[in-house]
This record gives sequence, structure tokens and C-alpha cells, in this order.
Amino acid sequence: MKKALVLCGTVPHTLLLEKLRQRGFYTVLADMNPAAPAVKYADEFLCVSAFDKEAVLNAARETGAELVIASCSEQANSVCCYVAEKLGLPHPYSYETSLDVTNKGRMKALFVKGGVTTSEYMLFRNEEELSRCKLPFPVVVKPVDAYSSKGVRKADNFEEMLEFGMAALTFSRSGQGIVEGYCSGMEIQVDCAAIDGKAHVLMTRSKSTMSQDSIELNSRGSRVPAGLTPEEDEQAAVLAQRICDAFGLKNTPFFYQARLDKGIISVLEFAPRIGGGLSFQMVRRATSVDIVDLSIQSFLGETLSLEGKFDKCKKLATLLLYMEPGVFGEVTGLDALLSDGTVDYAAVLKKRGAAVGADRTSSNRALTLIVSAETDEELEQKTQKALGAIDILDIDGVSRIAR
Repeated sequence: MKKALVLCGTVPHTLLLEKLRQRGFYTVLADMNPAAPAVKYADEFLCVSAFDKEAVLNAARETGAELVIASCSEQANSVCCYVAEKLGLPHPYSYETSLDVTNKGRMKALFVKGGVTTSEYMLFRNEEELSRCKLPFPVVVKPVDAYSSKGVRKADNFEEMLEFGMAALTFSRSGQGIVEGYCSGMEIQVDCAAIDGKAHVLMTRSKSTMSQDSIELNSRGSRVPAGLTPEEDEQAAVLAQRICDAFGLKNTPFFYQARLDKGIISVLEFAPRIGGGLSFQMVRRATSVDIVDLSIQSFLGETLSLEGKFDKCKKLATLLLYMEPGVFGEVTGLDALLSDGTVDYAAVLKKRGAAVGADRTSSNRALTLIVSAETDEELEQKTQKALGAIDILDIDGVSRIAR
């Protein structure tokens, strides 16, 4: 029986594992967390770090894996490409390309070279280099190679830039940070597929972020479609193609995040994979395209196929709910919302007893929801009803939902 080694036990990988089994694969899941959401969907579990390329290489050899795959983690995708090149297995792009994607400095350099509109930037390894930054404030400071939005901060002045910059370096595996000019305007995400090197835009969405003082935190949700003008839609498609060309993408799902301000789209970053969270559900519901299956086709070296015609999508919204620091207990109010159709889909992301820290990064989300409607007014009504009915309790039954 063919064996597939899947890296990371995230929620989207529950569907990935199911689809691989439908294709006749015996599935082995590698993750350091035995309680990860996708563990129960795998035929076999290995307590191995999905980000340790040598450990995954050994696991692939020992299990006899004919496919090493991760659909929605750029760090794990890079490990997949490394292992596949070592073992002569199919993979969607080279390991070198995966490094261009997982390192924001390399990514920005290729954006500039490829004519992808993006903000100015500079790299730094220490406080002295950072202090020479001449970009106007505000700026965004990041580690070049962390994940889950760790160490990403918006600085409004020189002192904040130095403070956040030194903190960002602690999250960087390579000890390097990046400062970028801050882009104002609406944040958008553009989900795409590269097919024989041609970019196809599948879906656009607008995003909202949580913020506190000068520190910009993680996403609180999104709405589909983004509401772009025809000219902005065309611009989004042109940028998607330039990204394909700059990174040599042939057959893979990908998405990019950007800011739209006064009709100009400025790309923040991109990833040749499925977006995290509920992206796989959103794309399917909005377009009828099975983006998880596209990911499998990509890793198997097949030419991607867009099934059927794109439907005119409903109005969709994702709600990403966080918990204040504490020990997760349970979510209340959700069953009634699912029963009466207010909420279409929900995923509780924490197990009872899980510790939740103060950083509202994607790893500290407790619950994600999808709401759909025919009109903007109905969508807003359903959203407010859901937010008013749901609570997140700690292990002692005390409300800890982050408002």
C-alpha cells in the first residue's frame, strides 16, 4: 500500500488525510503534539517535529513514504521539498524556492526583481544595523523566518522600532529581522492557483486585524468577496502572475496578502500553499474549487485541474476568536448557532486543559467560524448574533473570550 507522510496535524490536514486515504494511501502523520486536531484521521502517528528536516527525512526513509506532503504550513512545505529532493519523490517546487518563500528577506528581493508592488524594506542582525534604518514611521518589524505571526510588530517611533526589532530577532532561526514601510489601507488576501505557470485568481477577501496601542496583532476574520473594483481585480490578477513568474511557480495553490490603498495594491507577502485556518473551507464554499485536492495534485506532480465553473459566491465571513491568557475549558453557545443556521461551520482549536498565552498569534486562537448570507445586511446580523451568543470559558468556568 502506498504511504504518505503528512507534516503537521492542523485542522485543514484532517481533510488532506481523508483525501489521501481515498486515493489509496496509508497515512502517517508527523507532529510533536499527540493531541493535534488531525491525529485521529491518520492511520499512524509519529511524534516528530514537522519542522526538523533531518528527522522528517529519517521518518520518510523508515516508513517507506512515497509522498511527503504539507498543505498549509510554509515551514513544513519547505521540509517536504527538502526530503523529496533527497529521496527523489515528487514535490511542487524546489527546496531553493521554498527557502525564497520562508525567508522574508529573500522574498522581498524577488518581489522587487519581479516587478511585484511592495513596500520598501531593510534587513538587520543587530541593534546597530537596525539603528541605521531611514524608513519613515510607522514601520513594521518582523523576524525574517518565523511563523504564526510571532514577533510581528508595528512601530510608530525609533524607540519602539529598536525594542520590537530586538524582540523580533529572538524569534528568528537565522538571527535576522526585517523592517518594512507600513502600508495603510484595507488588508486583502488573494487566493490563487498556478496551472502550467499561469496564475488563476480563485477568490479575494478583505481582512480585519486586532490592534492594541502601537502593536498590530493577528487577524480577527475576513469577508468574501473583498469588494474590489474591476480595475483593482485586474491589478490583483497581474500581481498574481508576476508572483508566479518571479518564483517560477508552475502547478501549485498559492495566496498573497496585500494592502489596498487609493486603488494601489501593495503585496506584503505570499505563500505557495493553502492558507491556514478555514481557507480550504472558504475557497470551496465560494468557488466550488477543492483547493485541498489541488494541493495533492501539486505534490504528486500532476497538472492542477479546476473542477467545473466558478459559482457566484455567497457573502461569506470568517470569525477568528481568541481567549485571554489562561487554561482553556470549553466553548458555549455554539451548538444552537449551528442548529439554527446562523453559523455554517465551526472548529474549536483548543483541547480542554490547553494553556493559552498572552500573544494573540494564530497559535492562540480558540475558535474559528464561517457565516454565509445572501446580502451584506444579513451577514452582519448573523455575525453579531454569533459574537453575542458565544463564550469561551477557562477550566474553572470563567469567561475568557477576548473582545
